[in-house]
Amino acid sequence: MPTSIQPKAACLLSLLVLCGCPSKPRPGPAALAPIPMHQALGIVNHNIAKVGGTLRASGSVDGHFTTPEGRQVRYDLNGILFYLAPTYVRFDLKKFGDRQFLFGSNEQMYWVYTKDGDAYSCGRQGAPHELPADIPARPDQIADAMGLAVVPGTEGASVKRVQRVVDQYQQILFLIRDANGRLLIEKEYWLDRTPPQLIRHVVFRDADGVVEMASTLGDYREMVGGGPLLPREMVAEWPKAGAQMRFRIQKWESVPQVGPTGPQFATPAECSESTGGS
Repeated sequence: MPTSIQPKAACLLSLLVLCGCPSKPRPGPAALAPIPMHQALGIVNHNIAKVGGTLRASGSVDGHFTTPEGRQVRYDLNGILFYLAPTYVRFDLKKFGDRQFLFGSNEQMYWVYTKDGDAYSCGRQGAPHELPADIPARPDQIADAMGLAVVPGTEGASVKRVQRVVDQYQQILFLIRDANGRLLIEKEYWLDRTPPQLIRHVVFRDADGVVEMASTLGDYREMVGGGPLLPREMVAEWPKAGAQMRFRIQKWESVPQVGPTGPQFATPAECSESTGGS
């Protein structure tokens, strides 16, 4: 006569039959030891160093911005980005071929064009405060927001780097001292602790610690065989300006024929280098 199975044992046996034997959990980021800061930065900058020359990205851009009157305006556009390290940027946003926004910079100037108002705002390199505070995005932050700018690996007299490890991120924080000697967080790079260990978030803060710009990068893919890994999606927010932008990139390509003197990076005639105004 077969031995009867106790109720608790029978219940356990049923669970094992239904669910299978429990598998060993995979180690998550919390189980990984953080790597030294210089090594983390080396991985990011080595990937960017593979770019070599001008990059061109094309895709769709959607989002919203808030007018000075408090009206939220949504948009759905086509975008083309040119970038040549370290200061050359052209981000052209159009709808059916009609320009809606243009963000640009070269070694001398920044500029922003908005169709609403049909005007350029301009500022000199090194003085981004000359641009109006209510522009929807800042040209000097675009390369960082896209994860294309080299993360500084050395400290200056007024800049310090610290590392913070939280969950799946290894954060590199850049600290500066203002004119009053206060120590402030200027910007943050959040690196994934799991492969490919590249930039996932970029954050810029103001003197009060409030976020000025924050971007999230995703879907990293190799541009060409042996080339850099580049994001296929970037979502950026400017909370104080009430603006958000998502750039879904269909194609990255190298365009070595586009150099610093090319028309893509030429200062618009509407900008005056002598005054830094529009």
